[in-house]
Amino acid sequence: GFYLLPTVFGALGRHYLPDLLLTGQTDTTVLLLPERMVGGVGGQLLGALVTAGAFAAFLSTASGLTVSVAGVLSQDVLGARIAPVRAFRLAAVAGIAVPYLLSLSSRHLGLAAVVGLAFALAAATFCPLLVLGLWWARLTWVGALIGLAVGGLLASTAVLITIAGSAPRGWPGALLAQPAAWAVPITFGVMIAGSLLTPGSRPVNIVRIMVRLHAPESLELDRGEQPAGSLDATSVPAPADRSS
Repeated sequence: GFYLLPTVFGALGRHYLPDLLLTGQTDTTVLLLPERMVGGVGGQLLGALVTAGAFAAFLSTASGLTVSVAGVLSQDVLGARIAPVRAFRLAAVAGIAVPYLLSLSSRHLGLAAVVGLAFALAAATFCPLLVLGLWWARLTWVGALIGLAVGGLLASTAVLITIAGSAPRGWPGALLAQPAAWAVPITFGVMIAGSLLTPGSRPVNIVRIMVRLHAPESLELDRGEQPAGSLDATSVPAPADRSS
């Protein structure tokens, strides 16, 4: 529901704020709409409320992401060599400085385009992994890693070219600006092909894992862990007879 609203804002902005198309400041549509639509003190108060909400939203999101990135960097990269508190502080600075420096080269892009590129990178990596990992029992860890590497490389290359402003015109530029449209299917194909070529790296307890994921909770199945090598389709017990 939330992601349907940008379309509504776009339609309202085209009607009430057509002048923004000439100035190129279309990112200000959400902030200027209240004053243009309502007008007067009411419009100014509503615009102030929208502005405050926008600041609260991006500050909370940025701080949450900074803490997450800093935690990963401090534990997996710096933790073994630097004291934990100092490592977290250094990682937090890096987690803010690197995206800021990258944003300087993307000032020509609209905010919506940059957010879309970030989602495209996530879609080209995590989406195939989650879908196949949950629903395809033949996925192997080798195929998953190869797919993640290929999808991440393709999508990140397209994102960097788009941010740098060096994308060609026409269809090539349009495809680079929307990498999820072609990187996601490629990642699916690579994961499937890599898994079919490496059947030996499939988990031995995959049948039980799938049962635990998809069987209804009402079925009284044994969902506990079992020793590796003793798990197959016949090891899953039948549901209990409740009629007695």
